Amino acid sequence: MRKLSELSLDEVEKVKQRILELRNEGFSYSRIVEAIREEFEVTISKPTVIRWCKGITDPANKIKRVNLEPSQSLAYIIGVYFGGGSLDADEKYRYRIKLKVIDKEFAEAFSNALKDIGANPRLYFESSTGRWCVEATSKELYMFLSKPKEELFKIGEMFPREFIRGFFDSEGCFCFDKKANAGFLAMSNYDLDILEFIRGLLLTKFGIKGSINLTKRKGTSVNIKGKRYFYSSDLYELRISGIKDITEFYAKINITINRKRVLVEKYLKTKGYYQT
Repeated sequence: MRKLSELSLDEVEKVKQRILELRNEGFSYSRIVEAIREEFEVTISKPTVIRWCKGITDPANKIKRVNLEPSQSLAYIIGVYFGGGSLDADEKYRYRIKLKVIDKEFAEAFSNALKDIGANPRLYFESSTGRWCVEATSKELYMFLSKPKEELFKIGEMFPREFIRGFFDSEGCFCFDKKANAGFLAMSNYDLDILEFIRGLLLTKFGIKGSINLTKRKGTSVNIKGKRYFYSSDLYELRISGIKDITEFYAKINITINRKRVLVEKYLKTKGYYQT
């Protein structure tokens, strides 16, 4: 049995319409409460039913609608969410999507994407951590991003460039192997399915080859600021190492974060592949 607060906006609208139908059919408020419980497996109070039927309150007015139609901005948001974004719901049923990063241009890009779909993000600098933070309150977006990742992959398939860019902005980096005297792009994540999906997009949509490797096994220890931690899950890495593949990624996907983009540009210049 679910609470009304746990429903999506579309589900709330269906419940509301059914309540009005039952009232027009002559159902008492108490009978409507029981009917909704049986039909939708949702608990709703009698006072709420009364207010809805009399038009005193409207559930739709309490939730800000966002545009969840497939778009470049939505694909970017999903990519960021699969990387460094997070979802949060508190005891007051405030549903948020959050991002905390060190790069202002990344925070601004994410904030702008949220604005594009109708959200009202808050962008601010957190001096205690030295991080830029983006927060947007939207139950509709929260529940959309809570869907199985296979559903969200469909948006990534439609707008692969923006989806990959969002993920790389979150989890990507440029590394240089001194022993091999070669650089590579890397994206890490605990979810192998996400990396496999991105590798497939890179190859089929852009002709960019990549390889996936297990870099840290579950239980591996790591020291962070003098404290010892253990990996709770296996960590995987998607690596793009071919110079032509790096060049294609730079040209076709684009990189939002300046410090990452500059490193790639410098490397491509040394290899004679960078053109202004």
